[in-house]
Amino acid sequence: MTTPSTIRLGLLAGLPPLLFALPNIVLLHAAADRLPDPIATHFGAQGADGFTGRVATMFTSAGLGLGLGVLLALILVVSARGGKLVRTHDSAHDPIRVMVATAWGVGGFVGVLMFAGTVANLDAADARQVGMPVLGFLAAAAIGLLLAAVGWLAAPRAPLSVDAPSRIRPLPLGPTERVSWSRRVSAPWMVLAGVVTLALGVATGFVATPWVGVLLGVTGLLLAHLALVRVVVDQRGLTVGTGLFGWPRWHVSPEEITEVTAEDLSPVRYGGYGIRMIPGATAVLLRGGPGIVVTRRSGRRFAVSVDDAETGAGVLAGIVDRAA
Repeated sequence: MTTPSTIRLGLLAGLPPLLFALPNIVLLHAAADRLPDPIATHFGAQGADGFTGRVATMFTSAGLGLGLGVLLALILVVSARGGKLVRTHDSAHDPIRVMVATAWGVGGFVGVLMFAGTVANLDAADARQVGMPVLGFLAAAAIGLLLAAVGWLAAPRAPLSVDAPSRIRPLPLGPTERVSWSRRVSAPWMVLAGVVTLALGVATGFVATPWVGVLLGVTGLLLAHLALVRVVVDQRGLTVGTGLFGWPRWHVSPEEITEVTAEDLSPVRYGGYGIRMIPGATAVLLRGGPGIVVTRRSGRRFAVSVDDAETGAGVLAGIVDRAA
């Protein structure tokens, strides 16, 4: 397995957000005499509702581009050095191309949106009268998607994984024997993120915009809810439920399963933490590490991170063998 140069990967992910911020920085400097100060930098349904000094906006643009670039480059480089940026033979998901495409797409969208905001301020006598045309948002989204596609094509393909899944010894079961195995998985960081987001939503709802507060509050509750997963293996097959009420829930019956393995799961390989749906696979990942992976008759895989995965996989393999 040969991983592309980490320097090349870092540049592919880190440079685009900074480069896409440069046109706005150049425009802010070159057209200083045509811009109000402060300029309108945030827009709502009724027009401009946020204002920032011209020089401060230049530093903000540079800082946002640099910050996004450094963050995305670090994620890619650290993951590459840890051997996590690999693709499997039975999945079309390519973590390197996905992350580079994300860097190009997000960087392009943010850069174009900032540039469009500055253009809207040109020759304005009063920044309070400035508005952002819908076309600006649409152009930013379209260019972001186009650049994401370019980033996908520019990125090298991730190497194929050579790590073999753990060999599972099916638990021998009698024709009428009943067996059950279950584990709970939790993610304290998701609970904390949910509580913080909920608190921000409440504060935002009362102090600023109610609908934004509601959106943040719902997001916080959803994060906290998804921070708990229960994995159950019994005669019905594999059942994975989230939250206190076990919903959303996934169930794979023994008759649907063609293969059961225990693998070292990487969130990078599946596109991140949480509930992930990628070409050829669905995954419920609260952390990296051991997990149970089943292959359905359709060829699609289902993976869940859980402790003592080899035992759970062995029990499930025994149930599958009995049902065959």
